[in-house]
Amino acid sequence: MASAPPHDAPRPEPGRPTHAATGRVVGVSINYRLGALGAVSLSQYGGALAEASNLCLQDVIAALTWIKQNIAHFGGDPGNVTVYGHSAGGFSAFGLLGAPSANGLYRRLAGFSGAASRVQPAWWAEELAHRFVTELGVADNPEKLLNLDASALVPALHKVLPTDLGVRAGVDSKAMGVVLDTGQPGAVLRAHPMDVLASGTHRDIDILLSTATDEMGWWVANDLDRFDPHTVEAVTDEVAGWRIPRSRAQQIVDAYDPGGRTPAEVRSALLTDYIYGLPAARAALAHAAAGGNAHLLAIGPAEGVPAVHGSEIHALVGQEQPGRSAEQAERDTRIRDIVLDFATGEYHRLWPAVRPRRRAHHEPPASAGRSRSWKWSRSIVGALGGVRGQSVALDHDVA
Repeated sequence: MASAPPHDAPRPEPGRPTHAATGRVVGVSINYRLGALGAVSLSQYGGALAEASNLCLQDVIAALTWIKQNIAHFGGDPGNVTVYGHSAGGFSAFGLLGAPSANGLYRRLAGFSGAASRVQPAWWAEELAHRFVTELGVADNPEKLLNLDASALVPALHKVLPTDLGVRAGVDSKAMGVVLDTGQPGAVLRAHPMDVLASGTHRDIDILLSTATDEMGWWVANDLDRFDPHTVEAVTDEVAGWRIPRSRAQQIVDAYDPGGRTPAEVRSALLTDYIYGLPAARAALAHAAAGGNAHLLAIGPAEGVPAVHGSEIHALVGQEQPGRSAEQAERDTRIRDIVLDFATGEYHRLWPAVRPRRRAHHEPPASAGRSRSWKWSRSIVGALGGVRGQSVALDHDVA
């Protein structure tokens, strides 16, 4: 999180690496409960667990409340708070849109590899919780969770949570994270974040959405045994399983199979757009159409670092990756400056904001890193036009 200091604060010193060290913002890094401790919905069991819904988001809101009350003592402006995060941190940041208790606590939201998506439906949140307490042997009395060693919770959750990223992030999202708990006991959200953006009720909140051009390449490089579909036909089967006519599913896959790609690379390219690119574009367009200010960013590769999930994490926390190339240093500095320009409202330093869909032409997203075309296949945009993109990255939480 970042709070911009008053406008008469000194300008940044050149060459200083971290966000706070530039003098342009007051940086606040928060901790919030993750996984079994923060993302399993348990309020349906009542009793001592009656408020155990979206605990991860409740923690973020508690931190924002503290910032609102105290940041001025550190030179920050409580009315100029930017919440930004990467991956699960980005999804959590945009989850704030659906939480009335967070209203008035932030001025801007920025999501890197995380957008107003990957919100878990209540039915799945309860099903996952049931599997979780059953695996732990406390289904007869879930309050026993409070007395279990935390070290037992993580392996139990891993046993009941789907491991394949396509399953977890598909149309029937079966991940864990922010839950659309409207109508549930202890509800934190009152609406889906995408619906909030489209409604215009938060048009005064400026947003920045960023996607790396090869997000899913991380899984190809680091988790190939589980990620590899082995055949392109299996990718078509997966897309058809999203309740899309098989003929259209084939068209979508064909758009990502120009020749020369392995089946894993075809799946990676498709899921990069579906899980990350498409939700970012939808959110930006919805917000712009409702009168809000939205910026889209594409992060490309640099020498020594591909544009995969998490490759920009050092830049986002204002650190230098050891042994980085000169090209990566330039890219990361650019990303750092984009975050600072956005957080301080100096939009004249940025590229043009996204324009409403009714216009005939849209500005492409700005890019950081080597220039690469960044467009979503017309096939997948058309075929998935009525489906919210979901994601499931559970690593690199930054808020």
